[in-house]
Parts: sequence; C-alpha cells; structure tokens
Amino acid sequence: MCRMVEREICAFQIHGQDAPFEAVVLNRTSGEGLLRATGPVDCESQKEYTFVIQAYDCGAGPSGADWKKSHKAVVHIQVDDLNEFPPAFRESEYKASVTEGRIYDSILQVEAWDQDCSPQYSQICNYDIVTPGTPFAIDRNGQCWSVKLNSKRDYRIRNIRNTERLSYERQQSYVIMVTAFDCGQRSSEQGVAVHIDVKPVCKSGWQGQSRRNAT
Repeated sequence: MCRMVEREICAFQIHGQDAPFEAVVLNRTSGEGLLRATGPVDCESQKEYTFVIQAYDCGAGPSGADWKKSHKAVVHIQVDDLNEFPPAFRESEYKASVTEGRIYDSILQVEAWDQDCSPQYSQICNYDIVTPGTPFAIDRNGQCWSVKLNSKRDYRIRNIRNTERLSYERQQSYVIMVTAFDCGQRSSEQGVAVHIDVKPVCKSGWQGQSRRNAT
C-alpha cells in the first residue's frame, strides 16, 4: 500500500503580532484543528483579535524546509465580556441644599460608570434610593455621555428631586443612600451618600417684645 502523507496536515502556523492563540492539529487526515488561547484574554484590555493562519502538510519530513503551505486565512476573534465590575460613583459623596417649601425638578445629579467593556455590562441602566421613607425620588431616565480618561467610560446622569415640600422646622437635613445598577443588573458594591440640607425661608417680623407706637 502507498500512503499519501503529503495530503496529511501536520501543523498550523499563526502569523500575527503577539496574538495569544495557538492552533493544534487534531486529525491529520481530515485536517481538523483546534484554536485555543495560550493565556488569559481580557475584553477590557482588548476586545478583538485579527490574525492570519496557514496549514502545513507532512510531505517533506520533519525538517519542515519544504513543507507545502495552504493559502492564508484571516481569523477574527471577538472576546466576550463578563460582568466582572460593579458600577462605581464618580464622587464619594454628594451634597446639596434646598429652600423649604419648594418642589424641585432637580436638587442635584448623581453619576456612575462601569469598567466592563460591553454595552450590556458597561452602561448604567438604573439607580435606586435605598433609604426608606424619604421624601425624594430619582429619575428613571437620564442623560448619557462618555469621557475618555484611561479608557472610555459611559456615565449615566440622574436627577434627584423632592416629592413633597420640605420643612426646616420638621427636619433640617437628610442623608439618603443611592445605589446604581448596570444593564446586567449588577449593583454597586457600596452605595453613595447624598446629603441634603434644608434652609429656612426668611420671614419678616419683630423678635422679642413687640415695638410700641410712640405717644
């Protein structure tokens, strides 16, 4: 019998700059191979890879000098994201003051961001006031903008407003805790404290003994 070794596939070679992948032959006869990572890949570091791969037959012996090569094929790999990072607030705490007796559409704005790379996990979809029984609410809809620092970060801005008129005599200050959720429903590990001071309305009048009219 004559064995056609030149039709078998003995190796694959990857051409690319620092591509953390290798290709191994699983079946020489069929040419089936396996492409696998040689180390950890991280979506936050690099979202996708593109490189060229070639197959080599076994026709020229172990030296490889005269191996026949296939045409080059381009491989595109996209790295799936895991929801590794919780949302984080831009500030460690927020402070604002209001005048008693008024209803505000916006007392202050809170902002959070997420370090994950995919839109599902990097975007902030919701905020929640976790302190019960407070006369405040947070908008369900907010503005979205991006800023490039060390990486592109997607901030979602929300307004905090009061749901009833506040009274300086009844309560002079509030501290409420706010948490953020990404679109994968992962919450921030620590909520942020929002301090709101209530200022009294200036009222005209005499203090102490009333002034008598001069006679």
